[in-house]
Amino acid sequence: MDRVAAFGIGSTNFRSAVATTGGEFLTDVAAEPTRPRDLADQLATAVGDLRRSTDRPLDAVAVSTAGLVDDSAGVIREFDTPTGETIDRIDVAGAVDRAHGLPAVLVNDCNAAALGEWYYGARDDEHSLAHVTFGTGIGGGVVEGGRLLRGADGQAGEFGLLPVAPREYESTGVAGAWEAVCSGRGIPRFAAEFADGDAASDAERGDGRPGAVGLDGGGHTAESVFAAADAGEAWARDCLDEVDRYNAAGIAGVCNAANPGLVTLGGGVALNNPDRIVSGIEEHLDRYLFVDRPTVRLTPLGDDIGLYGALAAAQVER
Repeated sequence: MDRVAAFGIGSTNFRSAVATTGGEFLTDVAAEPTRPRDLADQLATAVGDLRRSTDRPLDAVAVSTAGLVDDSAGVIREFDTPTGETIDRIDVAGAVDRAHGLPAVLVNDCNAAALGEWYYGARDDEHSLAHVTFGTGIGGGVVEGGRLLRGADGQAGEFGLLPVAPREYESTGVAGAWEAVCSGRGIPRFAAEFADGDAASDAERGDGRPGAVGLDGGGHTAESVFAAADAGEAWARDCLDEVDRYNAAGIAGVCNAANPGLVTLGGGVALNNPDRIVSGIEEHLDRYLFVDRPTVRLTPLGDDIGLYGALAAAQVER
């Protein structure tokens, strides 16, 4: 399995390249918008484009994708769109086999990122690492001795559903889910309270009463909240101070459960605001941590971590 068509598919961006399992990219990385309702056909077409871009045949297709994945069947069980719509059962392996007769490896993007970190990223001599992706949601994975922790149903790594946030915020039916306030989708909703002057932390409320939740984010985006904080706006700074604490609690929860020697951070929220995210976690981590403090750093793989994760999954399958 020397030449692999590697794909990193998110809810908004669809990235692809031909690479070797040694981590060498043989083509430029192509990027286009994800077409969730047409994803199987989009993938099959992109494989064809990659086949024509190289002078030697492809050996396999490796896909790192957002959503709940049945890796043994090669199927995305549930794929969430940016609007919150869920598309059920996308047959990735079947589409690739029918169009090109190639084997396909499929893995959840956050799990894949942890594998990519292990094989191609920041790991030095650590025996165990965790990767946390701060994107539209929050997810990740734990790799120990080169093996990914998958769980009984392949759903391990749903770190964003750790209940560390105020209970009136929820995600996927989980009250107090970390990603409900600290993800790209959650930060604007959380910030709406601060912008309206209605926010109070759990400690400040003291009585556990729910506060008003701006379900539409008050017109804010995660990007605009960070920009407002950088511009010195008090409501944005107060909001992100709280986000720092919840991020530290979430990272500590992962560490207390898995005891990794290294934690790497990725995803658009972290990559676009690296100093704020890393320093915020570092400032508050010891308050929540039981195990020995791990090294916490940004992934060196940047936006290509999904592609490296796909390659790592292909390498594991060799």
